[in-house]
Amino acid sequence: MDLAIIYELRANDVKEEHIELIMDRVKNRFTEENIDKELQKLGYQKIFTVDYDEYDNLDFDDDYGSSNKGNNEEID
Repeated sequence: MDLAIIYELRANDVKEEHIELIMDRVKNRFTEENIDKELQKLGYQKIFTVDYDEYDNLDFDDDYGSSNKGNNEEID
């Protein structure tokens, strides 16, 4: 078993019995993606992979802070 993976699972508050279950399920197909799939099946968030497509749906304000640029007035 990969101790770094187990350490990360523990650091992210995955229960010991779930860690054992996940490691048993992925032992023949040991990838970060498969571990995250098993985590999600047990109700946890992904730990090892990022779905960048999810970020496309976020509404970022690209103009944030632009109204303050060039404003050098002193504040009392």
